[in-house]
Amino acid sequence: MWKQKISISLGNRYKEKTEDLIPVVKKAGFDGVSPEWEKDFNLSSIVDAANREGLALVSLHAPYGGAADLWSEDESVSRPVLDELLLCLDDAHKYGFPVLVLHVWIGFGEEPTPTEKGLQNLSILAEKAKEYGIRLAFENTEGDGHLAAVMKHFEGNDTAGYCWDSGHEMCYNHSRDLLALYGDRLLVTHLNDNLGISRFDGEIFWTDDLHLLPFDGIADWDNNIQRLRASRPLEYLNFELSMVSKPNRHENDLYGKLSPSEYFALAYTRACRIAWKYANFPLH
Repeated sequence: MWKQKISISLGNRYKEKTEDLIPVVKKAGFDGVSPEWEKDFNLSSIVDAANREGLALVSLHAPYGGAADLWSEDESVSRPVLDELLLCLDDAHKYGFPVLVLHVWIGFGEEPTPTEKGLQNLSILAEKAKEYGIRLAFENTEGDGHLAAVMKHFEGNDTAGYCWDSGHEMCYNHSRDLLALYGDRLLVTHLNDNLGISRFDGEIFWTDDLHLLPFDGIADWDNNIQRLRASRPLEYLNFELSMVSKPNRHENDLYGKLSPSEYFALAYTRACRIAWKYANFPLH
């Protein structure tokens, strides 16, 4: 095609089971999948389905509900979160995922100062990941200060890298150029479109995180691709998209009227436009 492989994230929020969507995304044209991990769910069925369809396992997304608690100085609060992440890492190793994607913070409002305890917990995870031959990709979400602290802490550590979420950059990070900061450590992408920050006062909130198909929002994809091409080269461009609108939002409603086959076929055509530009645009 363009010597550029395309993969897609599959969270656990579709009406259909993730393993049942695997043949659909394969038929649409995708080359790989990046599922989301949950405790006590059937990851083996997803992996088996991907193997049957010849789809690569590009990354595994760790749970993030306890991301803030991981920084707590109280061991009774932070340790259960670390233990869950270690279980997730065990599964990534068991099933052959090369990258584990993590959020480093969750929550809005005033961001607290990152703690040494949180960095110690992530260091424990990184040591185990190194033992397994798995790399950790820290994603930009809300909490710029925590991401900066983590990336500085792991500077020079080949086990730890970066996951760029293009939509999060627009709505959570005020369109700050994070690839300029961490692009040389890029391991995986979550490519999606967005409408930016909706509030006039500039306050960020999770309902602005739309995960639209590329070209359905206001993203400057030529600029995004130029920045990607100046970053660490990737075997797969991974897309993280959503069929479902956020509460009191309706931007994704049209997707929900499509069948899974129609939706993923449309997603693939948009992904192909990005992949072609990524493979062919000249660097400036």
